Amino acid sequence: MPKEATPGDAPADDAACWICGRTSGEISIALSGDTEEEAKISKEISATKAAKESLASNAGKWREGVPDAFKEFDLAFVLQNADQFRSMQFLAALIEEAKNTVRELDEVSFSVRKGAVIKVSGTVVDESQRASIAERLNEFERRTKRKLKREQDLHDVEYQRLGYIARLSGMKLLDGIDFLREAGTFYYDLQLEAKELARAAASKKRPVWKLRSVKFKDFPREVSVCTVCERLLKEFKPAEATAVKPAARA
Repeated sequence: MPKEATPGDAPADDAACWICGRTSGEISIALSGDTEEEAKISKEISATKAAKESLASNAGKWREGVPDAFKEFDLAFVLQNADQFRSMQFLAALIEEAKNTVRELDEVSFSVRKGAVIKVSGTVVDESQRASIAERLNEFERRTKRKLKREQDLHDVEYQRLGYIARLSGMKLLDGIDFLREAGTFYYDLQLEAKELARAAASKKRPVWKLRSVKFKDFPREVSVCTVCERLLKEFKPAEATAVKPAARA
């Protein structure tokens, strides 16, 4: 195994690894690109953007698809009695959207105001973002004239019975669809921001590939070895030969 060289003996800029023959620049190029964690987050970002675009498109179709006979119904009533409104073919999608956005936005609001760990679609948000998110939640409530989940809701009988649907009480069906679009867009934006920050944090964890001077036992001089080859040398463990035991005599 290589030993540390005397401090200050850094390889020249154009030095190449004694084992693989690559310079530090060539190694960086060869190993550039997203890490497994970055790739996973990027995939989640793409899915979230697609969901946001889908909501914007679907909300318009939902509004157009509401039969005149149903337009005066309360959205919360419709969601509680979905079986009675099966003629609205989009109802299942609307219910799913409400679960995935309003319910989750409620939980973000509760965590932010309670001082608990903030999670947006499973992504933990840095504490430094709490004040900013709180202000944006307040602005959303002012704009929509709808309160999101707070500590007192845990003791509210209506909220305990209906959950996130209680947030939609008092809104006619069309107004409710508009609210779901706003709430969903807001929640997807929070997701995207949280995931972008997570991706930036993940990129900082990338290993730094470089060359350093090392000295092998009994070698007359130091040689340059890249961190890739050095890691391989340290991690490589040849399989031990398994001795075949003689069969026991009868």
